[in-house]
Amino acid sequence: MLVPGDRIVVALSGGPDSVALLGALAGLAAEFGVSVCAAHFNHGLRGDESLRDQHCAENVARRLGIDLVVGRSSALDHGANLEARAREQRYAFLTRTAEGQSCTKIATGHTLDDQAETVLMRLLRGSGPEGLAGIQPVRDGRIIRPLIECSRAEVLAFLHAADLPFCQDSSNRDLRFLRNRIRHEVMPLLESIQPAAKRRLAAAGQLVTDEVGLLRAQDAALLARVVGPDGALPVAALLGAPSTSGTRLARAWLRECRGDLHGLTMSHFRAIAGLAEGRRPNAQVVLPRGQRVLREYDRLLFCGRDCVRPPEPHRLLVPGSAVCLESGWRITAELQPVQAVSWQRPADLFEAVADAVMVPGPLVVRTLRVGDKIQPLGVDGHRKLQDVLVDRKVPIRTRRSCPIVEFNGEVLWVPGIVRSCHGLVSANTRAALRLTAEKPAIAGN
Repeated sequence: MLVPGDRIVVALSGGPDSVALLGALAGLAAEFGVSVCAAHFNHGLRGDESLRDQHCAENVARRLGIDLVVGRSSALDHGANLEARAREQRYAFLTRTAEGQSCTKIATGHTLDDQAETVLMRLLRGSGPEGLAGIQPVRDGRIIRPLIECSRAEVLAFLHAADLPFCQDSSNRDLRFLRNRIRHEVMPLLESIQPAAKRRLAAAGQLVTDEVGLLRAQDAALLARVVGPDGALPVAALLGAPSTSGTRLARAWLRECRGDLHGLTMSHFRAIAGLAEGRRPNAQVVLPRGQRVLREYDRLLFCGRDCVRPPEPHRLLVPGSAVCLESGWRITAELQPVQAVSWQRPADLFEAVADAVMVPGPLVVRTLRVGDKIQPLGVDGHRKLQDVLVDRKVPIRTRRSCPIVEFNGEVLWVPGIVRSCHGLVSANTRAALRLTAEKPAIAGN
């Protein structure tokens, strides 16, 4: 957890665990060749009691000769997910303090009791191996839990011997919270059956942690082999894995894409694996934070809140000009004499040539609208443009940003996809309008 030269900021709430942690590290600092400071965050949720905790933290830091940074919450009112929101603010404060104090480590006072309670809570919630691994002794190489193998009884004995003051949080006795019910009702019952219940649960969590570490390494190696440069996960990678490995791979991929797994449950991972197993080539799973996972034929793509662009405004395109769309497409138009056209036929569907008399302009460049139709080259009658895009296996996300070039209300060309039979160059053509399209640098935008 520590190397000589480390500077540690201790999360000091004023409760027994954090006070014992600060006292222990302060006493060991010289021996370990490290320095210690502390940080207290006042959430302001318990009125006078919150202020009492702050004064207690200030008193402890003063007695130990430790510098203390105090932070206060901004507009953290009661309501849904209060505990999660408070934790988020607290860790953000600790991170800022660590940066401001040039600290290399952040130490929190989690104990063996916390570990046992966490493993049991997650077991009751139906967590998989990652959840049952419990509280990590070291997280992200920076957050450390030095007391994770010390029981609360040992903590209290240390505080008594060191004569260090501490405060008790009255909310820790509120049985409306699951952790408190486990701590005050379930654990005593388990210990009446097995006196070493806490240590057994914590040990089980450590065993799972070791196994999860090996599985994560395997998943990371597989992801490195199969994930594309755009971060897409091939459907085949999930189909080729056993069911449990598929959900684990989906979890590892999402952690890589999102940066964390906050708010996700096993049902999300199973649903993502189900995207690969399903028959629908275009489907999605909705995630928290307005995020989604999209299946686009043979790949899965993580999609953030801004992954679907709003419809592009209509832009006019006249010969000798170009339009650039927000999606990254660039469409140009130029007039050419027919002699040049006869020897420069379009190389692919990213170019289109029209009779300049039949299609004099201006053209309109826009995105897909409901009800759009086109009469493709070589086809009698019109087809729904949506059906053409499906036939060409254009993903839904891409369809919404495909540029549509129309003239006089008729879809003339969808770059890279289809050309209509209108305005074709013939033996009577004297001048032609050549259209070219440059697609975005990142495929699929």
